[in-house]
Amino acid sequence: MKRILSITALVTSLLIAGPAIAAEQTVKLAVANMTCVSCVPIVRGALSAVPGVTEAVVSAQTASATVTFDDQKTTAEALIAAVTNAGYPTKVATTAPQ
Repeated sequence: MKRILSITALVTSLLIAGPAIAAEQTVKLAVANMTCVSCVPIVRGALSAVPGVTEAVVSAQTASATVTFDDQKTTAEALIAAVTNAGYPTKVATTAPQ
């Protein structure tokens, strides 16, 4: 009986914790029209406003953004849409493996 209760408790814990175990993803975006350092806070702000983004490193010099996000809360497509809607057409440059 104790074994059954232990197994039941373990399974229940895993089911409850399952959604909380999200995979952190990192994607590098190529950002067009980012011509000066004044564009950086606009792009960073657009990315940071997307739920699930934990870090956004934006560079005007390389016209890119490296974004770390929770893949249970957002997608690369949502990040691209946010930056594009801010006036900076964007596409995925690379995806960093985790």
